[in-house]
Amino acid sequence: RHARSSGSNRTRDPFYYWNRIAPTKPGAQALAAELGLDTPAAGHSRTGFKSGILYPIRRLIITGADTPANYTTLLGPLWNIKAADTIKQTRIEVLLCPPPGSPAHTASMHMDADAPRYAPRGPSAEEEAELNEVRNMQQRLSEQMGVRSGGDVESSDIKEMIMRMGGDWDTNLGALEVAVNNTVQGGERGKDKP
Repeated sequence: RHARSSGSNRTRDPFYYWNRIAPTKPGAQALAAELGLDTPAAGHSRTGFKSGILYPIRRLIITGADTPANYTTLLGPLWNIKAADTIKQTRIEVLLCPPPGSPAHTASMHMDADAPRYAPRGPSAEEEAELNEVRNMQQRLSEQMGVRSGGDVESSDIKEMIMRMGGDWDTNLGALEVAVNNTVQGGERGKDKP
């Protein structure tokens, strides 16, 4: 009887908040303008990648403005519950500085357009350990792929990597995903080698 209705919870969801509530709040509008985020007029819908919560999350991270107060301003009060995994993964991807030719770099070119600065906070000790894990996975992936024509990470590469992980495959899958997304693909791979 005392449970909240689904309607009141929906208004607190970060996606809903970013798209429907934040555009009506002067503080959110000011922060979005300061960060170079595209915001629609209240009552209008966003389209494409700008409607997703990754857009404001990534912008907060790359500008070094990723504070609890700023997350609350743009994503509402449930950001730390519903968006924590996205924030954690995005911080790692930003701190890796994806190289040109990688899927993560291609995505970042769109997400980071019009950003006023690129000044992410340095990694915490926990993030540094995770970055090392991803870099280790990138090295293993590079060894798995060798230098081949085209250079794309193929499904057979990923399957082989998972097989090599043995019983720990499920705990290492996140690092593998980030490693693949931050690995140069296509004709760019191997160009820097003699």
